Amino acid sequence: MAFKEVRRQKFLGEKNYAAQEYWYGESIRRSRARLATDTELTEKAESRFRWSIASEGLERLLLRYTDGCPIDELRDELPAIIEDFDAYIANEISPRLQEPPRAVADTLEITQLEAYVYVFWLLALCKLLRREALIPKVMSWVDKTFDFNRGRDILFENVVRALTGRHVEAEKVLLHPLPYRPLGRATLYAPEERPALVKEFVETWYKHMKPCYWHGTHIDGTSYFGYWAFEAALVTVLWDIDDSSYRDNLVYPRDLVDWYRSHAGSAPDGTPPRTPAGESCPKEGWWFTPAATDSRRFFKQGETMPEVKSDYGSTFWQWDKDQAKPEPKL
Repeated sequence: MAFKEVRRQKFLGEKNYAAQEYWYGESIRRSRARLATDTELTEKAESRFRWSIASEGLERLLLRYTDGCPIDELRDELPAIIEDFDAYIANEISPRLQEPPRAVADTLEITQLEAYVYVFWLLALCKLLRREALIPKVMSWVDKTFDFNRGRDILFENVVRALTGRHVEAEKVLLHPLPYRPLGRATLYAPEERPALVKEFVETWYKHMKPCYWHGTHIDGTSYFGYWAFEAALVTVLWDIDDSSYRDNLVYPRDLVDWYRSHAGSAPDGTPPRTPAGESCPKEGWWFTPAATDSRRFFKQGETMPEVKSDYGSTFWQWDKDQAKPEPKL
């Protein structure tokens, strides 16, 4: 099939794709080689190489999605990218802990727009590619600077709660109201209002991303890897929103949403599927629902999953990756 028929965005040319994909591969290979063989690298240089490996690996994955790469192949590639980010974060020295201390944000501190977008992309890819087991790893990076990241943004906390069942209280404020106000409202408003709100977010997403380093890269094509509002896709699947009014928008990754929904009944990594209220529990253990705060509870296999009355909409119970029994309250 011709390149133009399989690519997912019209800005990507075949020659530019080939050149960019090759550049990513060579750059990552060279960075790994330097880390493995150069014993005289400074901590700053090592950190720079680790960041290059992780960030370029993610951009390469997004480029391949834009190119039309099959979703199953992208799913296979994601764990290695998460491990590269983990290697970077594990060795990152917070500017606030350096000597002398600097009042500078850590790399994935969501008070910064680019970091906010990066964290959302990583969480979205873990969920949409059905690699839910990697979500706690991403959240461990965010929680590394808990005081600066958590409880500061209602959209982020609502999404994390829907992904993990863990709730951190936050006021109804946003760190980045442009462009995220409509998407934040979509996690709070009544189910019938959500499609229009996500549509508004999708339609205004690109113009409000102007501060990001990748904005406008399609003009010369040499560093363009795609423009994708993965945040919209993540909210769409978590809140089970009808995307028919915005699925044809250029920046909405509808193929990824469709793939996720088509695999919802049998998670490839062994995660039990979401179970709607009223059906029997498919596996004994701890479950949670985004429809309620502190909803984590133990169900026996075959037990009917209850409905929770809330503004969230339909109740879906999700398997908790952390199956540890909670500590007794004193």
